[in-house]
Amino acid sequence: MPAEQNGFDRLVRALGSTISLKIVMAVTGVLLAGFVLIHMTGHLQMFIGRDAYNEYGEFMQSLGPLLWVARLGLLTVLAAHVGAMATLLMRNQSARPERYAGLRQQRTSLAAMYMTELGIVLLVFIVYHLLHFTIAPIGGFSVHHEFGGVDYYALQQVTEEGSRRDLYSHFVISFQQPAILLTYVLATLALAGHLAHGVTSACKTVGLAIGRWKIPFELLGPAFAVFIGLGFLAPPLAVFVGIIQ
Repeated sequence: MPAEQNGFDRLVRALGSTISLKIVMAVTGVLLAGFVLIHMTGHLQMFIGRDAYNEYGEFMQSLGPLLWVARLGLLTVLAAHVGAMATLLMRNQSARPERYAGLRQQRTSLAAMYMTELGIVLLVFIVYHLLHFTIAPIGGFSVHHEFGGVDYYALQQVTEEGSRRDLYSHFVISFQQPAILLTYVLATLALAGHLAHGVTSACKTVGLAIGRWKIPFELLGPAFAVFIGLGFLAPPLAVFVGIIQ
């Protein structure tokens, strides 16, 4: 076998090793957590007012090709994260095809026990969220775009410069509906649980949660999860109780 082929095979095995996959999960997880933080900051502009929130939406759309580059990059990161998780899960199951006769439950959190299930919930929610706020109705199919005979996806805010999509009104009308609010609350709790364990695991994988930094980095995941959870829940709940109208 040529030396080049032998070296390529070793590279493929190294990239597909369990350690490499855990590193991929950690790095992509941190990138996704960063995106979640930025996304939450954008939604908090609901508290500033209609103009600020619609300007935020207009700015995102004005990025044009750059927005699609960012979306494709985010999709690639998400695919790598999910792919690494699925591969590790299949390896664990194949290494232990039968359940142990007796198991001693180790000290762990609910989030750690159900990371895969939480991840699946988040994937389904991402599709739902895009159909709700980002993707225009296709062939008559839409998700929460119409209330009382008014298509809020097509609603425009008139400004001195022209008009722009009134995303603020779409947000307000949506979260006045109890079923939609409940869906987002449950999804946010799933996100918080996933982040609580995922961020801490990422810190351990890259070697940060060691020595005197062990406890601070172990607390970073839960603290970040609470911060993100409250940040995402605040605008919808404020709409529902009438603080944002």
